[in-house]
Amino acid sequence: MQTHIELITPIITEGLRTLEDVRPFERADLRITHCLLENGPASIESEFDEALCVPDTIRRAIEAEQRGASAIIIDCMGDPGLAACREVVAVPVVGPAQTAMHVASMLGHRFAFITVLQRLRAVIGKLVAGYGLNDTYGAFRAVDIPVLDIEKDPAALQSALARESILAVREDGVDAVVLGCTGFLGCAGVMRQSLLEAGYDVPVIDPIPLAVQLADALVKTGLSHSKLAYPLPGSKKIRGYTLPEFNARG
Repeated sequence: MQTHIELITPIITEGLRTLEDVRPFERADLRITHCLLENGPASIESEFDEALCVPDTIRRAIEAEQRGASAIIIDCMGDPGLAACREVVAVPVVGPAQTAMHVASMLGHRFAFITVLQRLRAVIGKLVAGYGLNDTYGAFRAVDIPVLDIEKDPAALQSALARESILAVREDGVDAVVLGCTGFLGCAGVMRQSLLEAGYDVPVIDPIPLAVQLADALVKTGLSHSKLAYPLPGSKKIRGYTLPEFNARG
């Protein structure tokens, strides 16, 4: 049984995510395809950006299921449109933030969320509360590097992430670290090594590899989201949005 995961990167900027980034996770029984949005923001760094990306993210999710995807991952640590996409499709829809934070809460008692900008503190706090994880949310830290600048200086990015992870453990008392941007893919190893060299043996969670493995596990065990929790939307007139017909199990 082959799992087909559609990775939806909910922005319009080309090159920030490519199939080559996730090719190492593919196997004979696991295939990954990828798409960007046609309409939406260049990056997601606010509630405003998230709101702009949701309609086209929903459309992409419906199209992915219709093309035969057996699972969908929303490639952003804001999990934009996660609940809405679950309402309109039947296949599993995985949010990297929800996945990473819940696993961090399993692997440690208090986790740090290390992301791009300080301005996201309130956004992440709201997300954590919505996932019921306030008791295990130990710290918010940011490297102050915008999403569109992540690839400009990889060494500086990795240095900043290592620094903030060590400070989160030393000063905030966390015992697990979540990479708070899917654009940080591949940085976990350097952070983990820096923490070990500082004397801290704590897990560093890279959300995209974890989300891929969870999506694959859900497909292979025949599990998906509850349609009582995420019921099919009612039929009504919609103006200004063009969506494919959908018929998720209701």
